[in-house]
Amino acid sequence: MAPIIWILLLFAFAAGRTEPTLSQNISLGSTLYPTKKPTSWSSPSGYFSFGFYQEGEGFAVGILLLDGTPDKTVVWTANPCDPPVSDNATLILTEDGKLMLTSQEGQSKSSIAGVRGMFIYSGSMLDNGNFVLYDSDSKIIWQSFHSPTDTILAGQPIVGSKILYSSVSRTNHTIGRFALFFDSDSLSLAPARDQDGDAFDYYWKIDLDINLSKLRLEDNGHLYITNDIDKTLKNLTNGWPSSNETVVIYRATVDQDGIFRLYSYSIHKSTGSSTIEVRWQALDDKCSVNGICGFNSYCKLVGNQTDCICLPGFNYTNPSDRSAGCEIRWGDHGLGSNEEKRMTYSIITLENTEFHLNYYDIFSAGKEECKEACLTDANCVAALHGTDCFKLKFPLGYGKTGNFGIVLGTLFVKLPSGDWAKENSICTTASSISKTSIMILIVGATRTLCSCITMAVFGYLLSRRGLWSHTKSSDGKFGMAEDTVLRAFSYNELAVATNGFNEILVYNRVEKQNTTISVEEGSLACP
Repeated sequence: MAPIIWILLLFAFAAGRTEPTLSQNISLGSTLYPTKKPTSWSSPSGYFSFGFYQEGEGFAVGILLLDGTPDKTVVWTANPCDPPVSDNATLILTEDGKLMLTSQEGQSKSSIAGVRGMFIYSGSMLDNGNFVLYDSDSKIIWQSFHSPTDTILAGQPIVGSKILYSSVSRTNHTIGRFALFFDSDSLSLAPARDQDGDAFDYYWKIDLDINLSKLRLEDNGHLYITNDIDKTLKNLTNGWPSSNETVVIYRATVDQDGIFRLYSYSIHKSTGSSTIEVRWQALDDKCSVNGICGFNSYCKLVGNQTDCICLPGFNYTNPSDRSAGCEIRWGDHGLGSNEEKRMTYSIITLENTEFHLNYYDIFSAGKEECKEACLTDANCVAALHGTDCFKLKFPLGYGKTGNFGIVLGTLFVKLPSGDWAKENSICTTASSISKTSIMILIVGATRTLCSCITMAVFGYLLSRRGLWSHTKSSDGKFGMAEDTVLRAFSYNELAVATNGFNEILVYNRVEKQNTTISVEEGSLACP
């Protein structure tokens, strides 16, 4: 009898998996463990499981795609903003209808925040990769398909206003640097948090003429956008024919490098061996991803991998993570009279290089005119010449070199030269600006410093007069006056408040709310 059941299950899976097969219901009292069995609840086919997986030195909870290889693919993560738990944590569907993750400290929290306030009677891991929870009438009250993290699977529609966030890395599935935004009028890729604080700078975008739309992925790999009545608006892929010898599972993911890709997992039915293939990707040029490199560095392809190169005169902020950006290494040079005499400036030219146009001046000019204009402008730190000349401001973001035959602009970077530059290992070609420009910088810095000192002294005098201090209430206890800021207490005040340091000061603390995964909004932004 058992072999017949498994044959029927495999036949249903190969036939297109139009109706996801149910696993046996996960009943109240069922428990999972990180390092001892059971560690997960599997789907009937065994291709998906819900439970613990290794995350760095700890463990996280999510859904895994099991393709027969040792490398398990994470397709969904519970509470991606939370740190991993230890090996003595437990995940239990409690008798009072809650799915709880208990950490090593004995602190419990709901690992599926979307079902708070609802009584769970059972759960199932479906064959399409969807983990669902049921009420007493066997109706679905929560499902992972409604709260995507970085991946969508076949049969999982993404409705407008949803966001997919990349993971930090292949071994760290917390929220990363990039996101797929499905807005009311477009589908776009952009940095999850824009570098300069302005509107999101998308680096890939599909404009839509209709507000009510969905992103869909079918069992055959057909990835497309529809309107609210399921009329196709845009095909990203056309799909591929199926085979009787293999089971093919598709997933579309925003990868760690910020590129949206469609993968296929072809699992041979008789041998269990599998093949992973990239079937489609939104971008070919990895350096086109805004934010792949940090401030003051630019992306360069080395083979098929990206490398982040610091601008001349800059060092890596974190040498172990070259994508974290670069910081200037000649900014703290002092402004004495001797230094002033030695400081001159020159221009370093970087061909076929560009940055985000964070500029304060734009004008028409040739290359040499653009270079000279930046050199003689005390406010100019770099200039980009393309069709026009742009005088840029630090920090410089979204830098890249031209790849795949694409020709970009010419970047001019202004650096110190002369004796001081030699002592600080900055190689330039001499082309100094006038001493007047340097004096302007010195005067401006001095004025700014004087202003800061004046404000600090004024604030101190105000605090001494009691304008920002605590008030004393009618019963003699100290309390915060309205519209005040914090200040330091004196030794005598603390002695009085604590009765000679014999009583503990009691204060109210607002507990930080656990990061939630909202079923309705699908927002995963960590605080």
